[in-house]
Amino acid sequence: MRSVLLAVSLLACHQAAAWSDHASLAWPMLRSDTHLMQPSVVVEPLDVFLEAEASGIAELLNRIEIAMIAGNPDYPPTPTALRFNASDVSDRRGRFIAALRISPRLEYSLYRQVMTDDVISASDETLAWSELSYLPSGDAEQERLYLSLSSGARVSPAHILSSASDEPDLGMDVGLYSDNDTEVGAQYGLGEQPFGNPNLPYGSQAPLHMGFYHLDALTQFAQPSLKRTLPLWRVIQYEELARLAFASGHEYWGWRFMGWALHYIGDLTQPYHTDPLPGVSLMSALWSLVMGETNDLIQLVSNRHGVLESYQYRRVQALMQQGAWQAPLLRSISEPQTACFTPDGVVSDLTAQSVVMGAALDATLSEQVPSRYVSDPSFEWVGSEFQTDVVALISAEVGDSAIDALDAELGLHLRRFSYYLQGWITHARTLARGAD
Repeated sequence: MRSVLLAVSLLACHQAAAWSDHASLAWPMLRSDTHLMQPSVVVEPLDVFLEAEASGIAELLNRIEIAMIAGNPDYPPTPTALRFNASDVSDRRGRFIAALRISPRLEYSLYRQVMTDDVISASDETLAWSELSYLPSGDAEQERLYLSLSSGARVSPAHILSSASDEPDLGMDVGLYSDNDTEVGAQYGLGEQPFGNPNLPYGSQAPLHMGFYHLDALTQFAQPSLKRTLPLWRVIQYEELARLAFASGHEYWGWRFMGWALHYIGDLTQPYHTDPLPGVSLMSALWSLVMGETNDLIQLVSNRHGVLESYQYRRVQALMQQGAWQAPLLRSISEPQTACFTPDGVVSDLTAQSVVMGAALDATLSEQVPSRYVSDPSFEWVGSEFQTDVVALISAEVGDSAIDALDAELGLHLRRFSYYLQGWITHARTLARGAD
């Protein structure tokens, strides 16, 4: 019975994004790394990498395809017509995008995000979020600014990695399923969208950004579509491409592919992306089902997820804009940790921990945020006028003690985000050194 509830909840899920603005979230750690901050990497267009390494890319993608089919019975195989053929010199970029099964609506152009402490000159060509993404933008997206990069210019690994870590949320994974009413959805062979709301702008990326790897056996048996969760595939794809790029002297794309993979790793550090109903016991789920309150439960989970994302973004942004780099919340990201992490640990380590931490996070949100926003099923947080002022609203209605409690809980999760970020940086450096 809980399986039915889970399926319904996911089909109605409002949130397909996890942390807001991955680039800024990673920045307190990256900016403190002197080596990564050096503008040492030469910017290179994607077409240059594809032309130079076509044979290696074809072999790599074929190897990944074989491994995914052998290791995951729920993996949807890449249609033969989409396999990357090194000998076909026509439209290499388009064929590469199709082989990865990502959106062709993005340009994958050369740019980086402007970070809080960047110094921008009048001659710099700036871009708005709407110039990089075809998706509708909210207040948070409209506040961001980007720099156009020229081929041959130099940029730091920190800027490449941070900017690329937010790139999948520009729409890379939107509209890829057969029921998404898109041309690529009919071609990519991913089948019908297994969960998430396909009618919402970000809804169709949910199965690629959420990792439900720890559902109970009954749920997996009764609702097998929930097992069609694919962020690990993305991590493996991009990490292997980064390995090839570093080994063949294309350092810019090595760091950019590692940034793409980092996005999914970051998503999975948030409990709402690893458990559809964190903090909800089996008995509570069954009781909601019996009482006909399933939709209410769904709405509460959606609102808490949304409040968390809004609070995280506003709180972290305010501290960075103030230059408060020693504030406890920013230090939870920036303080060094001894971390070693590769794709092998996504299921056994990363997502397992996120599931365990979900109940406490959900409880803190329900206790410290005004009940209207997190405990009233008639209210819709996402898209509300309160998102921008979330911190001030909580402080005014509950008190500064609520801010302290929320900061303490958020800090635990951001510290985990930073742990895996630092482990991924260590892994990237190992790949880059192996190319020397």
